[in-house]
Amino acid sequence: MGQAKSFYNRYWRDEHIKVNPFDVLPGEWTQENFDYHLKFFKPYISGRLLDFGCGDGQFLHMVNDYIDSGAGIDVSQVAIEKAKNNYPNLEFHELKSACLLPFEDNSFDTVSVVDVLEHVLDVELILMEINRVLKPGGNMLIATSELTRIKTILIALKALDDYFYPASPHIRYFTRKNLADILKQKGFEVIDYQKNRTYFGFIPRGQMVVASKVELGK
Repeated sequence: MGQAKSFYNRYWRDEHIKVNPFDVLPGEWTQENFDYHLKFFKPYISGRLLDFGCGDGQFLHMVNDYIDSGAGIDVSQVAIEKAKNNYPNLEFHELKSACLLPFEDNSFDTVSVVDVLEHVLDVELILMEINRVLKPGGNMLIATSELTRIKTILIALKALDDYFYPASPHIRYFTRKNLADILKQKGFEVIDYQKNRTYFGFIPRGQMVVASKVELGK
């Protein structure tokens, strides 16, 4: 946990090694990019929302008009300080205890995990914790990486060293199938999917997924 905090504090100070566009400090959400994500996610947003990996708080600020209330949480103290300074009217928390969320069971109707899962070491624990704080039938909104065979071949031919550079903040790589599988094992059912833009019209840059909390074993 301490190493993650150290890295992401440097990350939010823009002090980490950067070798490709995927490693730079997250750019601001443009209205166009937010609207693109909102068009897909909006039918599944309701009630009280937790933005997991909220960074500097911009996504929570922009989605705030579509929810009853919200909270953001991030491992980086630097990011949370930025979020509190940027949006003092919103609720932000620093993640302090081994990815255990400081919220009671069934606290949220929706959890957003936007451009975050690819940065997480213990994906299983995070999914279990999100499942715990989500109400039954609540939705998790995910935007993350997506690898396909063709995309992997192109990376291997053109950008292998940079894409998998040891200091990259991206430490997890998902396919559509294995993401759905681990979600199922941790008590979620994928109810909607969309490519998050494409290369050449068919190779996904990433994926957007809505996963609903279900009873384990169902």
